[in-house]
Amino acid sequence: MQKSFLILLSLFAIGCSNPKVFVLNEKEESRYFVQKLVNTAFENDLIGESPLIVVNGTSFKYNKKQDTILLPLKKLDIITLDFLNKNSSRIIYNEKENDGAIIITSKIQK
Repeated sequence: MQKSFLILLSLFAIGCSNPKVFVLNEKEESRYFVQKLVNTAFENDLIGESPLIVVNGTSFKYNKKQDTILLPLKKLDIITLDFLNKNSSRIIYNEKENDGAIIITSKIQK
């Protein structure tokens, strides 16, 4: 009985885990442009709940305790948006966490 309860509880926890919501600095529905792609990568197990965000080669620091993260970009500013799987991002960016990475190249160079 206890064993089946633990299995049910772990399935519930896995099923309820979602990635963070990444929104762009826009007021229209295009503010969720990145989020649609992030959800697809999450569903394909490329990234975890709190992936590393890299904008123009620089890590974007965000509060991983928040559910919604505002990216300082507009959809028209984004040139490319790529994903690195969990293992590759750890090797390339030497991050302790292994949640994958979202690589954004934009027109705005900061």
